[in-house]
Amino acid sequence: MKKKILLFGMILSIHAFTSCSQDSNTATETTVTSNDVAATQKMDNAIDDVSLIADNQYEISEGSTTGKSVVSYFSILPNCATISDLGSSISVRVITITFGTADTPCVFRGHSLKGQIILTRTIGTTFPKIMTVTYNNFYVNENKLEGTSTWKREMLGSGENLHPKTTFTMTGMTLTTTAGVYTRNGDRVREMTAGFLTRQSPTDDIYSTYGTFTTTHPNGSVFTSLIESATPLINKTACNLIQVPMPFPVSGIVKLSKNSHYSTIDYGSGDCDNLAMLSIDGGMATQITLGN
Repeated sequence: MKKKILLFGMILSIHAFTSCSQDSNTATETTVTSNDVAATQKMDNAIDDVSLIADNQYEISEGSTTGKSVVSYFSILPNCATISDLGSSISVRVITITFGTADTPCVFRGHSLKGQIILTRTIGTTFPKIMTVTYNNFYVNENKLEGTSTWKREMLGSGENLHPKTTFTMTGMTLTTTAGVYTRNGDRVREMTAGFLTRQSPTDDIYSTYGTFTTTHPNGSVFTSLIESATPLINKTACNLIQVPMPFPVSGIVKLSKNSHYSTIDYGSGDCDNLAMLSIDGGMATQITLGN
């Protein structure tokens, strides 16, 4: 259980961040601030939503060619999302996912989504599987996500230990917010460490995420996010299914660096909540509240 430390002004809120008219950092600022953490979390949320959807819809459309027995696959998409199989051929599958309308977005894991995600991949049983992910007027909480990313799926282990590992490679992906444009490059690797053999229900699904990537802020500052494989971010799908969704890591550590300065975000020890502990340049850790 995370120890609650109250510190006025240190409560981190993504909603509060979006209300700001400009990035609080300046090009000459050296420390990593709570607003830097908020901006990175905003893009993390958007990328994680997309990669989770890509994983799920791959399974729905590919079926037993994943190496599993033939079962029904649970779709995580809300009812307000529609699927169109457009431009597919014998060897290539093209799926367009449309979220809501321009006036009425969809709600997914507590986030507001609208626009389209286009998934394009080859059809077959040979691994790794490669898929490109593109976007058409796609928004997460009114923030526009653009660019082309690459999704790679591998299968690890065998028998009861069989599970997928996916790598989401981002090259020049952008998130446009009220504060400006944020650019993301790098890799996020996610392994499904539990729940793969019970795909009819998502309640026991657990994911482990790690990798290194950079985020360039509107003012030109470049931040490096490091998630070690020894302390990966752990996400439980069950946390997304509670009445108030908590689509945040339940444990794991992220190190966010700029030049010689850094912050460490510790997501705790397994609880479904929106709390984390933030330490800047090795200082005292303070509790922060994660937002949408």
